[in-house]
Amino acid sequence: MQRGILARTRCVKSRLGSKLFLLLCLCGALLEPQVLRAADGAAAWQQEWQKTVASAEKEGQVTVYGPPGRQYQEAISSFQESYPKIKLNYVPGSGTNNAQRLLTERRAGKYVPDVFVGGSGTMVLVLFKGGVFEPIPPHLILPENKDASPWFEKKHHYADSENQYVLMMQGSAQTDIGAYNSNLVNPAEVKSFWDLLQPKWKGKMAAFDPRDRGHIQRMRALYYSPALGGEFLRRLFEEMDITLGRDQRQLLDWVAGGKFHIYLFATSSDVEDAGKKGLPVARLYGLPREGYMSGQFGHIALMNKMPHPNSAKVFLNWMLSREGQIQWQKKTNNNSLRMDIPKEMLTDQHEIPKAGEKYLNASLPQYEDVKPLLKIVEEALAKGGKR
Repeated sequence: MQRGILARTRCVKSRLGSKLFLLLCLCGALLEPQVLRAADGAAAWQQEWQKTVASAEKEGQVTVYGPPGRQYQEAISSFQESYPKIKLNYVPGSGTNNAQRLLTERRAGKYVPDVFVGGSGTMVLVLFKGGVFEPIPPHLILPENKDASPWFEKKHHYADSENQYVLMMQGSAQTDIGAYNSNLVNPAEVKSFWDLLQPKWKGKMAAFDPRDRGHIQRMRALYYSPALGGEFLRRLFEEMDITLGRDQRQLLDWVAGGKFHIYLFATSSDVEDAGKKGLPVARLYGLPREGYMSGQFGHIALMNKMPHPNSAKVFLNWMLSREGQIQWQKKTNNNSLRMDIPKEMLTDQHEIPKAGEKYLNASLPQYEDVKPLLKIVEEALAKGGKR
């Protein structure tokens, strides 16, 4: 009897095993096309990347027109460590000078640079409008670059109107108001730009001349800010008896010495250096909604008719990769808009954009027109007797 029970048990197990086997086969048949497609997709980009790198190594070089300053050259030259067979030719210069060089070369029928790195002003208003750039998205090969989710606001930010030519690699949140004398001012009393209009500050503030081009981006951000605008600028320069100057060192010395309590639009690096030397000055910060996000020299574009197209692709993909952005952020000390990299390395943690905050993007072309704000400032200074 026991043998009969065992035989029936083996028979049931056998039937169950057969059904389970058939079920697994069916699942495998259903899943196999998806698995194969995924494998084919992975193989496709890897094959394209390997082919591009091999072709780039045959080209042997890539030419980048980039900003002046050792920190930018060092950041970009880090590419050479990852791809030693592709020689990097770096041509430093201001955006204006490099743009003029490029356009002069093209008029002579010469196509020299493959990649342009710099500020948005010249890149958008001169080069993009001049039709010399190539769209970036079709040249993104690495999956980590096609996926925009690691970037601020989970998207790639572009400064051009077509949203594909001038990509912002960095975006530093600028919320600083200026510098203050730490012996004379309680920073808790100035949390917003609007706090500067209190009567107690009248005649006690100096400012870098807002009409100077060197500080015009800060002024553009104030003028186009929904939280501030032309009315704030009018009242500030008409009512507050502000002393203007264009010598940054002198302005900072005046505040450190107590001649003035607050210095508006001070350069952050100057304030930090003065503080390290023991002077009683520190940076004054406003509200995030009154600030703006600046791409500064952290914009990148590909040239059309580039002489080394494969090398340019390799450079672009490396530059936007996690590895490339770590090098950029570390060596320039500017916040990368790629948010999946460590931020502890940044000297100024205030420059990291906060999730959920809306910053005016000062790199966008719709904020380039300065004529309306300069008109307001000129009229306000005249009424305030400061022309």
